[in-house]
Amino acid sequence: MTRSTLRALLVVACGLLCAALLAACGSSDATSDAAAERMLEQTFGASATSIERGRVAATLRLEPEGLLKLGGPISVRLTGPFAAPSRRDLPRFDLAFLATLAGQRFSGSAISTGTKGFLKLDDRTFAVDDTFVAKLRKGLGTAAAEPQPGLKSLGIDPLRWITGPERKGEERVAGVDTLRIGGDVNVSRLLADLGTLLDKAGGAGASLLTPQLRKQIADAVKSAKVDVWTGAEDKLLRQLAVVVSFAFKDGSQSPIPGLDGGRITLRARLDDVNGAPVRVSAPKRARPLSELTGKGGLSTFLQGVGAGVAGGVGPGDEGAAFLRCLTQAGGASAEIVRCASKLSP
Repeated sequence: MTRSTLRALLVVACGLLCAALLAACGSSDATSDAAAERMLEQTFGASATSIERGRVAATLRLEPEGLLKLGGPISVRLTGPFAAPSRRDLPRFDLAFLATLAGQRFSGSAISTGTKGFLKLDDRTFAVDDTFVAKLRKGLGTAAAEPQPGLKSLGIDPLRWITGPERKGEERVAGVDTLRIGGDVNVSRLLADLGTLLDKAGGAGASLLTPQLRKQIADAVKSAKVDVWTGAEDKLLRQLAVVVSFAFKDGSQSPIPGLDGGRITLRARLDDVNGAPVRVSAPKRARPLSELTGKGGLSTFLQGVGAGVAGGVGPGDEGAAFLRCLTQAGGASAEIVRCASKLSP
């Protein structure tokens, strides 16, 4: 594998967001359904009931074509409780993750108490540096204070980019009667929303979602289906599913060298929505995350991911070094963090 291909593996594994971008992009030729539009308005509009807490189970799977196929499917699964951000605090959550990358499985968990952040990796707990957490609290806390419901308060407005909604019947999801709505996506509006969210969460929007990357993503998708399940009575989001096929015209068109195309499946389910209170306690005896990432802590790790997306790693033996690091990890999740930090510009 080439240096760029190896860098791509890191980005796909750590950049759930970037893969979701591809998954959400599709055409906008579907015929609109007035009743489906009303249901979406009730779920995501100004009068919608906010989702304050619940449990999430989300899975992303990429089946790549091209050189990346040599590493097999890439998947990430997140499960656990969450609570929405408040005026002063970050979201609270305790999310376990399981990732498959280059034929190896890595696991751990991410924890936020609202004022502190932690990563559990390989039976060890690491504390995210307070400076980075303070920056997140400032950006997301201000957004949460705005008088808008749910995702919209963070700059994500599905009503702007779900197009041509159609009713697809009734189904029961996690013990709740739901209405299923299918639709397509306005690509440019979705990318603008995600850039806004990234900027609020540490100012990474401009570096990750460059104009060139936006165009490459929009041009690559061949087919996509997006489905939303909303509560039949309360109109609260219960499930989201996307299946997409994509292909780049040639190697020069791909933002991730070695990825020619493939299939992405994304599914997220919400249980116990606005149910039991979510309590997250700070783990004891946490060690500084800088032990893995260096002086910059989580910022250094995220910069490394950004460098991979933007192609910011210069020529040399970085790819081979990353491959050695990854293959020698033996399922040690902390090693992925170390290797990503080495890509930081």
